[in-house]
Parts: sequence; C-alpha cells; structure tokens
Amino acid sequence: MYFVDQCGIVINLAGLDGITFNANKTEATVGGGVLVKALNNAAYNNDVRVAAATCSCIGFLGATLGGGLTRVAGLYGMSVDQLLSVDVVMASGNIVHVEPSNDDLFWAIKGAAPNFGIVTSAVVKTYPVPSAENIAWQGLVTFADEDLEDLIDTINDLYLDPNMQIDIILSATANGSTSVNAVPFFVGSASDGRAAFQSIFDIGPVSDTTSEVSYQNWSAFADYACEDSGRKPAYGVSMSNLDPPTWRLVYEGFQTFVAANPGARNSSVIAENYPINSTAVQNGVSSFPWRNVKTHVAAYPWYADASLDSVANAWGSSVRDLLRSSDGLSEHANYVNFAHGDESLQDVYGTSLPRLQSLKKQYDPGNKFNQWFPI
Repeated sequence: MYFVDQCGIVINLAGLDGITFNANKTEATVGGGVLVKALNNAAYNNDVRVAAATCSCIGFLGATLGGGLTRVAGLYGMSVDQLLSVDVVMASGNIVHVEPSNDDLFWAIKGAAPNFGIVTSAVVKTYPVPSAENIAWQGLVTFADEDLEDLIDTINDLYLDPNMQIDIILSATANGSTSVNAVPFFVGSASDGRAAFQSIFDIGPVSDTTSEVSYQNWSAFADYACEDSGRKPAYGVSMSNLDPPTWRLVYEGFQTFVAANPGARNSSVIAENYPINSTAVQNGVSSFPWRNVKTHVAAYPWYADASLDSVANAWGSSVRDLLRSSDGLSEHANYVNFAHGDESLQDVYGTSLPRLQSLKKQYDPGNKFNQWFPI
C-alpha cells in the first residue's frame, strides 16, 4: 500500500541524526533519521541499553512507530512503549509536541504514525547498564533438515522468560543448499543462556555459533540483510501457533523456489518469537494491536533480476497463505513492518482500526498522509 504518484513527496530524514542523553541516562532524545546501529553504539558508549529493533540498518523511529519488535521486549516492552514524547509535523504544517497527556494522538502515533504526521524526534526511555555488564548470549544454531518438526515442537513448548527470545530462519547458500536454523537470544551469560534453551540443544544441532556478545553487536548477525542491493519484497504473517506439518510444507516450497531460481538464493523465511506473557509487554498502551501474538514471520524473496518478480512474489504469497492456514488466531494478523502492502486494514490494525479512523478525521481530514496502510 505504498505508492508515490506525481503529487507524492518522499522526505529524507537522514540529516535528523542527533542523539543526546539526559544527566542520569534514563532518557534519550533521538532524531527522526537515526539508524538502529547508531543508537546502539551511542547507548553502549553511554552505559545504557535501549529497546531497539533487531536490524541495525533501519531507522529506529521508523521501526518503533509501527510497534517495534525488540529482542528485549520481555524486559522493557516493545520499542513503541519506550516513547515518552514525540515532535510531529502535522498535516496542517504545524510542529506539535505530543506527550501522554494528549492521550488520543499519542496513542494513535504509537502504532500508526505514518497516517498522522512526520515524527522528527522523540524522547525515549533508556536503561543504565555498565558496558561491561551489557551482554547477551546468542548465535546461529543449525539443525538437520529432518529435525525441522522437532525444532518447531520444541519452540512451541518453550516458555520464554522475559530475558529470552528466539528466531527460526530458513536460509540458502550460493550453491543452492538450504538449512534450518534457530537464533536463541538471552540477556545474560552463556551458561545461563544455554541452560534456558537446553531443550533445543537436546535435539542435536549440526552446528552451534552461540557466544556472549556485547550490546552494540547484538544486531550484527542480521547485518547480511542490510546489503543495499536487489529486490526484497516482504510477505508477513503473525501467529500464535507454529504447526510442524505446515512448516514442513513451507520449507519444501522454499527449497523448490531457490533450486529453480539461482538468482534468488539470498531469500529466507524468518520467524521471530517473543515472550508475550511478560508484564512489560502486556502493560504497554498503544494502537499496536498484536501484543498477545507470539510469533511474527516474514518471507523475503531477495533477487536482482526484475524478470523474477512474478515467481518471487508468488512464492512469498504462498508462504503467507500456508502460515495463515494454521496461525491459531480467530482473525488474521500482520505486523505492519513486515507487511507486503496488499493486506486488509483489519489485518494490520485489528481492534484499533475504528478508533484510528475516527482520529484520522480529526487530525488529518484532508488525508494528506496516505502512503502507508492509509486509514
């Protein structure tokens, strides 16, 4: 649902890259163009931690304003829950400072901001942690293809404590071989992390790269996805249930797709699993509607040749359709930052949609902000 016609304008916020911390390091003022990597580095150098997105090359506020999945959600809530105030250029052209006291607009911006204005800066919560103690245990753990169902079952049964998070990644290599991987994440030591995730190691992985990693490098494992090349349409789906037979079909379809299309062997399927029972997650107040949904999946066809558009999009759509068929939800759900663009507004905004539409009429009656899942 993103389009720019002859009347559309794209505004580059990269120059708004300031990051400052208050005296006791409990708050940071972050410019609208700050990337996650820059914020993580600044936080580490100031002995604090920020609840930021996993991918280091995306805009911190861009990800945050859609909800903001973060690997420390169980400890601190989602990225959107870190917002203390925002400065927004509204449809009128006025810059408005929005705080929780403006409960309607603040609520709407925390999950649907592109419909209401351009956020030029924000004040967010930060958490003092000495750099020497600001560590986590993580890494890529690879399993034999035949163990896919066991991995899915194990993750279904795994209770994620607040300092835990785990991804499932289906990936391929340049020679066309595919693999089943998990990326466990634990805020704390290697010994405690391995103990927390012992059940996945009991399956018997074929390789294990886990280690303790300092805070500023927590996102480094995903840096391969930051390569500025190729076409990368995303097909997202959110789920409360991981069905092993369905995931076998997804993996077989992935194998077929990359085998038939060598130019698309950077493609992947990523399923991010979060501790939704955490008090920090459930206590957040925002228009983001999917706090009770554990798993958010994105299928990424990645290729350079435009002639593959049709087959790549067909594959991405097929993954979404398969996973929706067993998502365990009463209605379909899509994390907006993983959405392709053809989803319904109900799929993206859920029960928040009626209130958002009412507020849209109040704050942007001319529908000037109409580029990203316009309500």
